[in-house]
Amino acid sequence: MTYCGAGSRSPPSLRNPSGGRESAPWLPKGPGRCEAPPARGRPGGVCPSRGPGSRSAPSGKFFHNLMERKDFETWLDNISVTFLSLTDLQKNESLDHLISLSGAIQLRHLSNNLETLLKRDFLKLLPLELSFYLLKWLDPQTLLTCCLVSKQWNKVISACTEVWQTACRNLGWQIDDSVQDALHWKKVYLKAILRMKQLKDHEAFETSSLIGHSARVYALYYKDGLLCTGSDDLSAKLWDVSTGQCIYGIQTHTCAAVKFDEQKLVTGSFDNTVACWEWSSGARTQHFRGHTGAGGFTEVQGQVSVAQPWRSHSP
Repeated sequence: MTYCGAGSRSPPSLRNPSGGRESAPWLPKGPGRCEAPPARGRPGGVCPSRGPGSRSAPSGKFFHNLMERKDFETWLDNISVTFLSLTDLQKNESLDHLISLSGAIQLRHLSNNLETLLKRDFLKLLPLELSFYLLKWLDPQTLLTCCLVSKQWNKVISACTEVWQTACRNLGWQIDDSVQDALHWKKVYLKAILRMKQLKDHEAFETSSLIGHSARVYALYYKDGLLCTGSDDLSAKLWDVSTGQCIYGIQTHTCAAVKFDEQKLVTGSFDNTVACWEWSSGARTQHFRGHTGAGGFTEVQGQVSVAQPWRSHSP
């Protein structure tokens, strides 16, 4: 059988364990001839070459025209038996040589088949329960990276409730096992991770300065997006925190404590008095004396009450 190789390259050979080189049984053994081992007592076929000095490998059509299908199958069986008897190193060398003889069509065929064999999507092929079991062994950061592989991977990983519940539990969250929405727990985890990163980078809170008082601020009270401030400059102001704008500013005494609602302001002062003020007019509507120290406030069911006084020194 003629060796159907590319060009006039020298016959390939394989390295034997003793360090020498011996020709592969199915590769060329003489000028222009390649004799396959006889199969089942039948002589190997003969394939005439394209002639001495040929520089290109014959096409598949040319090969099949010269070798009958039955003879080709016998020849292929013989090669397979011999190939399986080789060492791993000899097999690798044989494959390297065959690849070097292959054209674009053969290389494309090889690439397509290798991709099918080597790049198997186990998350797609395995049952969902087995996929979930494997995912439990991965840390959350690796899982998030795996979500970027494909839409299929993202869908499977995002549907694994136990994985994301465990991730949240490891961050210190109290997990409600009755909530089995995996996407909910994934969002909780991502939000927590983002907040932790912002805290680390000092970006967790937005800061702004409210400028308006001319002396030290002693009292603060926040409610529903509004902030009341009482200062040593004998004034109290009500601020819209979201915009930083001053809504009201009225003259008072020096405030040690403040509480407010939409209509009025209640202040406790270092002069040992408590007063009520109207935001709209700035007028003092009530004035209470009797404490021996600056007064503070407690709030019970929305009602402002004057607390027991504490000893304090006026500035």
